[in-house]
Amino acid sequence: MHDEPTASQTPDAAGLLQNRNKETGNLLLSERAVHYVSVLAALLAFRREHEQEPLHDDLFAAVRSGLDDSAYTHDAFNQDIRQLLLWNLITDRLEKERLRGYKDTRRRKFRYRLTDEAAAFLLWLEARRRDDLEPNDTDTRDLLSELIGTLRETVRLFNKTGVETLDYETARGVFYRLSRMSTLTDSASQALGDFNIRLLGFAASRYDAPAARVILAELERFLKQFLNRIHTLRTEITPEISKLRQARYAARWQACLEKMEEESRATSHLMRMRLPHPERALATLAAFYAAEGTLEQLCARVNTAALLVWRKLYTHLRELERRSHRLEDLRTRVCELARLPADTVPSDYLRGLLAPARMVGDMHFWDENEKAIPPQPRWDRHRLREEATLWLEEKPRADGAPPQSLDEARLHALEAWMSQRGLAPSPEGTLRVSQGDFTAFEDFPRLIELARSGLLGRGARLAKLGLELTPTSDPARVEADRHALAFFDQIVRATGGSPPPSSPSRSSFTP
Repeated sequence: MHDEPTASQTPDAAGLLQNRNKETGNLLLSERAVHYVSVLAALLAFRREHEQEPLHDDLFAAVRSGLDDSAYTHDAFNQDIRQLLLWNLITDRLEKERLRGYKDTRRRKFRYRLTDEAAAFLLWLEARRRDDLEPNDTDTRDLLSELIGTLRETVRLFNKTGVETLDYETARGVFYRLSRMSTLTDSASQALGDFNIRLLGFAASRYDAPAARVILAELERFLKQFLNRIHTLRTEITPEISKLRQARYAARWQACLEKMEEESRATSHLMRMRLPHPERALATLAAFYAAEGTLEQLCARVNTAALLVWRKLYTHLRELERRSHRLEDLRTRVCELARLPADTVPSDYLRGLLAPARMVGDMHFWDENEKAIPPQPRWDRHRLREEATLWLEEKPRADGAPPQSLDEARLHALEAWMSQRGLAPSPEGTLRVSQGDFTAFEDFPRLIELARSGLLGRGARLAKLGLELTPTSDPARVEADRHALAFFDQIVRATGGSPPPSSPSRSSFTP
């Protein structure tokens, strides 16, 4: 049984090279790389048709038809076969039924087999070729949607199956879905990483005006839809993972693990199984999709790269348009000059064209022999002294109403907010701050103001409202408008004193 690798885990270089055939590098660097790959591709085609070891003559006919080269002879084919055998990319086997005598040395009696290493290398080449011809990027939104379906299907499977009735087929389905969750998570992480690299490549490239406009339009659509959809899917994934991590499912996970381990021991030579530990795998998924987890960090990087590309392309587009207008003006003027008679000298136009190169800043005459009159200092004798302007307007006053200070206005605003959010306790009751009904991000500064008024200065400021705030050691967390605030919970109670009466404010200040 092996554990799931995390998305941020760095692979071991020595482990990557272990058991690998290093001759595949020589295969690509060779001058006869096309012929070698043709032989291996023909063996892969036979393998897909359930012919593991084709005969020498059949393989030669397939390679020659694939190359479409009549000059490809038996001698060249035998030479390619010998080289591939030396590189251990193929193996040969002597078929005894085709022997006619101990002096029979013909190669047509051999059968050839493609090694697993060479087959994997050919499959990688085919995948890269498909990406070149038909690029198909994986959409992270589709991966996360499939993950949500897998999580919900696993929960339904656990709900309809008890520990006593759990069999091997159910355990195999559960572990397949668990492995699928990790695979989808790794694919989503890789897709976002590749997308971030592509965006950074856009920022380092140069574009003409039409291409820049197209990319700007795509970025505007991307910023509105792509990241918002990922955030919505993440908020749906987190509760489903929490359901599978509940204590009431622990016995079912353990029963599934025991069933799979028993089957793995019974078929160790026939089936190669990798059984992830359920608790560690779900903990890794929960950390990846947490509010400030790896997925949020990847989205933040993509958003930063998109904004960088947008700023650069927008600046580049404005510069291209400015240069384009300048060139259009010059072309128009040149066409006008071309229509003039041959003996016409447009001196005014040339003077205006070259004027920025010799700007005249001194209004006094001077040359190489005569110096200009130096500038005279300013004479401020006749300047009139201006009075200072008062920018603060006079405060409006109410008839007969007592004045109200800024702190009183803020305190009454805090009292009104507590009443709206359900934090105004009854005369003999208490309320916890975390029980309030918070709906907007503006509630968080109010919570901090409530704590400051009730804790600092022995709560003297909050006591003016007839309230008292008592801190506790219980952690609390409130959410509003896709934001969260964590703190130690506090208890609000009425002290029995009468708060000051609310009076109409004469001040123009607002809290």
